[in-house]
Amino acid sequence: MTDIVFDFHVADAPVATDRTAGWKYFRDAGEVVEDGGQWFVTSTEGAQYIHRHPELFSSARAFDVLASPVPLIPIAIDPPQHKQFRKVLDPMLAPKVINLMESELRAQVRELIMAFAGTGRCDVVADLARLYPTQVFLTLFGLPLEHRDQFIEWVEFIVEHSRNTDESSQAQVAAAATALFGFLQQQVDIKRANPGDDMLSRVLSFTGEEAWTDSEVLGLCFLFTLAGLDTVTATIGFTLMQLANNPELRARIVAQPELIPRTIEEALRLELPAPMTPRITTTDVEVCGFHIPAGSRVSICLGVINRDPAMFAKPDEIDVDAEDRGHFAFGGGIHRCLGSHLARRELRLVVEEFHKLIPVYEIEAGFEPTVTWPSGTLHLDALPLRFPPAQL
Repeated sequence: MTDIVFDFHVADAPVATDRTAGWKYFRDAGEVVEDGGQWFVTSTEGAQYIHRHPELFSSARAFDVLASPVPLIPIAIDPPQHKQFRKVLDPMLAPKVINLMESELRAQVRELIMAFAGTGRCDVVADLARLYPTQVFLTLFGLPLEHRDQFIEWVEFIVEHSRNTDESSQAQVAAAATALFGFLQQQVDIKRANPGDDMLSRVLSFTGEEAWTDSEVLGLCFLFTLAGLDTVTATIGFTLMQLANNPELRARIVAQPELIPRTIEEALRLELPAPMTPRITTTDVEVCGFHIPAGSRVSICLGVINRDPAMFAKPDEIDVDAEDRGHFAFGGGIHRCLGSHLARRELRLVVEEFHKLIPVYEIEAGFEPTVTWPSGTLHLDALPLRFPPAQL
């Protein structure tokens, strides 16, 4: 067995202001490290082992801490039931399905950008990144866009305050969750009576043994709101931050839009919004020579692995000219992100439309982008930009 010799503390990692230094702190600690009874796996080999053995590392039990009244489908479902859900859900989010939505989604993001393009200034987070992913979710599920702002309010409150353990915060989170569930249940009832050409209607159309319960349908909706909105919001902010700080790359993608998909992959690799994936060990296990007891909380440190110097020639930079070696921004194994194709499409449309109207921009003088740390998810609270007003 390998002994732990590094005095490692998650809170000491300088992730808030510098992910490069922050993830280096994790890597320098070792392939497997422990802090406060929680284990952190920082090596590509260790991550791949965990992804290959869902029977040893439970995803369902890892999400019990959220105390969700419905199952978060499919991420909080372990095999063999997990395969049944992915079998029907994966085709609904395949690229050919997303293609049918592209013109509408492009029009939506262009409208949001045009609202500030002529002003010469914007806060990317408030004016674009907060709004667009929710509109996409509502469109995907065939829900009214008029509910966007209320929906965002509920989701943001739940995400931001769910980590607070005091009684008052928990009561407020419960109230927001109840309101959100009430809205979703109302929409499910409407869809059952008046189905449309959308993902929610297709799920509700299943009959017989394949029929989903309302609890399962709400679990799918709730997963999308918790795992799909905040993460895309974060990545929009991080991607435009990277491009604001790299005018040479920005000029290249304006002149060569075909580089945009590769740029997005690199931004995802460097600044993934969910940098650690939780699991619970179902038995005593050994990872990279370290013994981890049964019932332990394990975090796969995707943020560290995505900067593995053995995998990437320039691990801490956006490198659009390098061979695509893949990354773990969407996780791996059977629980790899269900909505990865949709997220990629959203990001591509944002970058394409933003640079058609605003090819030159910079971060407001004196502003330092930061994230909250420690945290299960990372995102910028704000990203103020200045640019020559577009001629609309």
